[in-house]
Formats: sequence, C-alpha cells, structure tokens
Amino acid sequence: MNYNKYPQSPNRWRAVSIVLFCLLVVIGIIYMKHSSGEQKLLVPSGTSDTAHQVAVPDTTIAPEVMPQTSDTVQPTQLPDTILGRDTRSPYEAGYDDGYAAGCDDGAAKADHATYDETNNFATKPEQQNYVRGYREGYAKGYDNGRQGKQFNI
Repeated sequence: MNYNKYPQSPNRWRAVSIVLFCLLVVIGIIYMKHSSGEQKLLVPSGTSDTAHQVAVPDTTIAPEVMPQTSDTVQPTQLPDTILGRDTRSPYEAGYDDGYAAGCDDGAAKADHATYDETNNFATKPEQQNYVRGYREGYAKGYDNGRQGKQFNI
C-alpha cells in the first residue's frame, strides 16, 4: 500500500536538487561577500563619517621642464561656418536657406516667422546675391509649405 499521495519520480528529485544547489551557491556568495575583509579595510570601524580625505597629486611642472606661457587668449580668425567656408555660390546658399525657412513658415501658416536674411559673406555683392536668393527661395518655399509640398515630397 502506497501512503504517498504524490509519486516520487527521478525527474522531480533532479529538479529539487538543482534548485537546492543553486540556493546553496547564492547563500555561499552572500556569506563570502559579507565576511570579506576588503570592505572592512577600506572603512575603519567606529567612524560614522562617510567623507574621507583623498590624496591630491601635485601636478605642478618645474619651469625648467616646460617653459612658462601666458594665459592670455590669442585672437584667431574664425571660419565662416563651423565646417569652414561655404562652397556654394551666395545666391544658391541664400535660395536654399530661404526655401527651408519658407517651407517651415508655410507649413505653420506663419508668414515671416523664421525669416532671416543675415549672412556671413565677406563682400557686399556676395551679401546682396545671398539676400536676393533668400527672398526668392523663401517665397517659393512658403508657397510649397502652405500647399503641403515641402521639399517636393
């Protein structure tokens, strides 16, 4: 007569033994972490202050090793843009910039909201060509933006 309500199969014993083994490994790791002397050496016992002094290295360099330099800022000529001088013609650059601004304003139905003719071209004729291109590009971009045809999409 079998008094066990549940049959004891080898697979069940194997599963229970694996779970117990994993549990013992985890308990062993936790025990070793807590009994490790490394943390005890870093934090002296009896101190509740969490701020500890840190050694600061001396980074000064002797004058004979490296010559003295002044701390004044040396003026340098900055490029026209972050990437350098714009290689496009002033008219083309103005048209592209104006078209992009016009598309944005046209889509938002806000006339001249982002309109900006300022540019970094050096000579007066280049600046005038940029402004002429910007105005034409803005008008075309604004019309396309209002119609929902930004960048011909």
